[in-house]
Amino acid sequence: MSATAKIVELHDTAPAAEAPQGAAIVGHIDALQGGRVFGWGWDGNHPGDRLEVELRLERDCGPPVTLARVLADRPRPDLAGGGIGDGAHAFEAELTLPDGADPSRVVAVVRSPSTGETATFAQPNPEDQRLDRLLGPHLQRIGERIDALRRDQRQLAAAQQTIGRLLRDAGEGVTALRGDATRLETTQAERTEAMAATLQDLTERVGGLEVFLMRMDQTLRGLDGASAEKSTGAGWSPLLTVLGSTAGAFIAVLVGWLTLH
Repeated sequence: MSATAKIVELHDTAPAAEAPQGAAIVGHIDALQGGRVFGWGWDGNHPGDRLEVELRLERDCGPPVTLARVLADRPRPDLAGGGIGDGAHAFEAELTLPDGADPSRVVAVVRSPSTGETATFAQPNPEDQRLDRLLGPHLQRIGERIDALRRDQRQLAAAQQTIGRLLRDAGEGVTALRGDATRLETTQAERTEAMAATLQDLTERVGGLEVFLMRMDQTLRGLDGASAEKSTGAGWSPLLTVLGSTAGAFIAVLVGWLTLH
């Protein structure tokens, strides 16, 4: 009995490289006036690129004639307002046409430096040019207003943040004041209770002093009676007893007074 082994070759499978993102070129030839051409070009997939523009004159017989090469890197407020990148995607060039050439046959071939792809923009027809001339100033003013509104919106957002911060600080201050007021009320209540306790103690001591004074008064009255009975000079022993009691009462009153003070 025989066995057959199958040999399988293993190959490393490297991940396929991602294809570069293609260009998404948009643009326009705005006008050709006084020997100068105006327009713009932008690659939406590579918004930071400055596209290369080659201005050509197309001919019915023979290849096109290159008239100028420029970069679409000029800033224009209406482009920025319209969301065309940072707005610096306009081009402008001076052209010298051959004798007898038709200016309407001038085209712009726009090339992406990232991908090498190109797009060709022809001039608008006369009706479109007339509309562009009529609407251009209005569109520019609208773009300026949009920019101004965006600036105002940013300033408003900053002001709202500042107001929110001030409100938070004010809320924290009110909370702190409430805490101070609560602590002050607690301290005041404690002081009131302490004063009430002191007043009660003082009242009790005054009451005790009144008792001592009443006893002193009774003792003095007893002394007066004893003096009247012993006015003849006989019986000094009872008199000494009364004097001792009087002295004891006086000492007790004195001790009570010192205790109060």
